[in-house]
Amino acid sequence: MKSTVFKILLILNLIVTGFLVINLYINRDIDLDFTDKIISVRGLVVTDSLGVERVIIGSNLPDPQGHGYRFSRGSEVTGVMLYDSEGQERGGYVTDNNYGNIFLTLDSKNSQRALFIAEPQGSASLVVWGNNGNKISIGASDQGTQFEIIENGKKKELNEK
Repeated sequence: MKSTVFKILLILNLIVTGFLVINLYINRDIDLDFTDKIISVRGLVVTDSLGVERVIIGSNLPDPQGHGYRFSRGSEVTGVMLYDSEGQERGGYVTDNNYGNIFLTLDSKNSQRALFIAEPQGSASLVVWGNNGNKISIGASDQGTQFEIIENGKKKELNEK
């Protein structure tokens, strides 16, 4: 009885293996070289060796994650987001899907620390935050320029010459 079952399984195995070999031979001209191809995707996630998401490239990126939970960004964005070894968002280069701004951001573990933004109409700003209410802001638009320094929560007066 056992030898009959063994013979049937062996014959089925040979038939399936033969079918697979013939199928591979017929489809041998399939080109798996993508070096000169354009690949269209909605997103790409790069993970480290522990499976932690470190880079996400995509359209409609997920909301930011900080201290183990996700919170609303306020609008949808498309671009590249960078995450630290704990999976916390630490910056990105994105476009706002609603208004059309483009941002470059750098974040600490607790908050945004640098923002470079260009609006679709041409205005641009660079803002850098430190601790204790320290901030430097530089901007330019059709209406003029802006330069502001805040140290320890107090605006510093700049003398024009």
